[in-house]
Amino acid sequence: MSTPGPIQADTAVVAAFVTDEPLDHAQAVSAVQDERTGAVVSFSGVIRDHDGGRSVTSLDYTCHPGADRAVKDVARAVAEEFPGTRIWAAHRIGHLEVGDSALEAAVGAAHRKLAFAACDALVDRIKAEVPIWKEQSFADGSTEWVGLDG
Repeated sequence: MSTPGPIQADTAVVAAFVTDEPLDHAQAVSAVQDERTGAVVSFSGVIRDHDGGRSVTSLDYTCHPGADRAVKDVARAVAEEFPGTRIWAAHRIGHLEVGDSALEAAVGAAHRKLAFAACDALVDRIKAEVPIWKEQSFADGSTEWVGLDG
């Protein structure tokens, strides 16, 4: 009798979207798990209170109408590049306060190295390829747009 090889999670994009609703980290993590998952790696992009030595009070995210499709395309491409992964990714738009989550990503896989590599690639590609821009509001009343030069 032969011993079966390692079981890997089916490759799938469980969810990938842009929303104006608050993001739920636990939902992202739970969505990529199944009985074959040995590792879940997640990322939460949280609004911080500073940038470049300046005090940030809030951010407003705006997106191109094609941003939702772009997030789906990125997630699909990462899933194809990293077979055996399950992917969940969402980017929030609208007004966000310090402490709010702007980006949630989770990757489930049979093994940790695959999950880490896929999650890293997923976040990098969302930030580089999805047409979402932010306007930072500072404590001194000034604002600054970030991401318009791409």
